[in-house]
Amino acid sequence: MTMRRGRWWVAGLLVTGVWTSTPTAWAQGAPGKPATPDKGAAAPATPTPAPSPADADKESTRLFEDAKKAHKAFQWDKARDAALAAFKLKPDPAYGLILGQSELQTGKPRDAAEHLELYVREAKSATAIEKQAAQKLLDEAKLKLGTLVINVNVEGADVVVDGRAVGRSPLAAPIFVDPGSHEIEVKKFGFDPGKELLAVAPATESEMEFALAPLAAEPKAEPEKKQKEEPKPPPLPSPKWRTYGMIGGAGLTVLGLGLGVGLTVMANGKSDEADQQLDVLRQTTPTTSGLCGSGGFAPNAAACAKLKDTLSSQDAAANGAMAGYIIGGVAAIGTLGLFLLPRTPFGRKLMGVNVVPVFGAGQTGGMVVGSF
Repeated sequence: MTMRRGRWWVAGLLVTGVWTSTPTAWAQGAPGKPATPDKGAAAPATPTPAPSPADADKESTRLFEDAKKAHKAFQWDKARDAALAAFKLKPDPAYGLILGQSELQTGKPRDAAEHLELYVREAKSATAIEKQAAQKLLDEAKLKLGTLVINVNVEGADVVVDGRAVGRSPLAAPIFVDPGSHEIEVKKFGFDPGKELLAVAPATESEMEFALAPLAAEPKAEPEKKQKEEPKPPPLPSPKWRTYGMIGGAGLTVLGLGLGVGLTVMANGKSDEADQQLDVLRQTTPTTSGLCGSGGFAPNAAACAKLKDTLSSQDAAANGAMAGYIIGGVAAIGTLGLFLLPRTPFGRKLMGVNVVPVFGAGQTGGMVVGSF
């Protein structure tokens, strides 16, 4: 478990008697408390989530009283559970004696060593006799453990043992580890981290020194010298023929599309008119005769001629609409091409071409001037 650092005020609960490593008798606890073991001591109560500080202190005191009762009755598991629950609610170093001895008796020497060391170091209310007893228990626990004293040349470095953060330098207490191989890492932002593997034997103490070196500053990259950019040539003036072509193309596009739309509406109207005329012919023609033509019903001749004219007008309007759409589409593509002409190499060359009219004796025409 991670060692808590800092100073704690004693809650006023004094333990006036302790067990040695092989307990034979228990001296009386706090004044007024019965020395007879309480066989019916209840199991430690689970603290409510996020209690208020006052409730946490009250519950912590109650749990520690349960721990003392279980401790007197040699109920080490119950004593440890209750004392540990009290310590989690209020990490009072004064709890460390009973908690540490209970952990030592239940086969948790590393936890016991951490709590007993905290008691010896910070329990202000403990008497000299109580601290001597705690130190004796601590020495017994350390016989089963390895002790690491870790020194770092910079403050505020994170110390990690086997992936477990144990504090920041300077550490207030040694680190207790089980026998075996352990990885110790020390790291701080802005410094090269330090790491070591250490084989630890029981009842040994190892002092480790870590000298973290600042990271080398990365050389600043020299700004690249910008090459003097040559001024871009001014854009070529748009020749008149391009301007006139774009204006004419835009107008022809509008005219062609307008013609196509208008003739499409007309063709649709003629189609509806032809359908109506055909319905009338079907209603007036006997089923034994045809509608029109050489075998058609004779009285339908005038109506058939009118239907033929309507269908002919529909075809003419549809063909005219198609021609209008084609003219508008070609004009739109041409206009777009003239607009994009300066964006292509060939177009830029073509922009330098001009048509110059020529008038003279017996001559009328134009001359193309430019370069390719």
